[in-house]
Amino acid sequence: MLFASAGAASSGNGGNFLIPNGTFVVELVIFLVVLGVVAKWILPPLQQVSETRRVRISAALQKAEEARAESQTALAERERVMTEARAQARVIVDHANQGADLAFQHGRQRGQEEYDRLVKASRAETAEEGRRARDELIGRLDTLVASAAERVLGSRVDVDQHRALIDEAIAAAAATATGGGAG
Repeated sequence: MLFASAGAASSGNGGNFLIPNGTFVVELVIFLVVLGVVAKWILPPLQQVSETRRVRISAALQKAEEARAESQTALAERERVMTEARAQARVIVDHANQGADLAFQHGRQRGQEEYDRLVKASRAETAEEGRRARDELIGRLDTLVASAAERVLGSRVDVDQHRALIDEAIAAAAATATGGGAG
């Protein structure tokens, strides 16, 4: 029945549902008043809170972007400093290695020079000792030759009388001793 009375009321306008009746106008006015109240007193504080939040979020985003940019800059600077430090360390290590190699070569050269000097000195000393021993032996050789001849011959040999023969035997012995090999 409710629908019937609504149908009857709407048919009272002559049946045109496009023409608004009084209820619709009252509802429209109430809606516009509520919309005005919301727009005047409720919406501005909400917009203000929303704007404040938007500004805070925007500021936080900007700060975060600045912090990210600063961290990127700091990271790039740290990487640059680390690269420089590595390069400097490489140079220092290379320099130290070159210094060690140079010191090693210098020490080796000094050792070789000392070795050569000692070998030369000992050869000279050995040659001098050999010359002295040979001179001493040659100095005593005439007596030894005379003594050996006396034993072989069985008679006394006078060194002064047979000087030429003794000198010839000494020369042959000296040549044999030095490697000349006089036959």
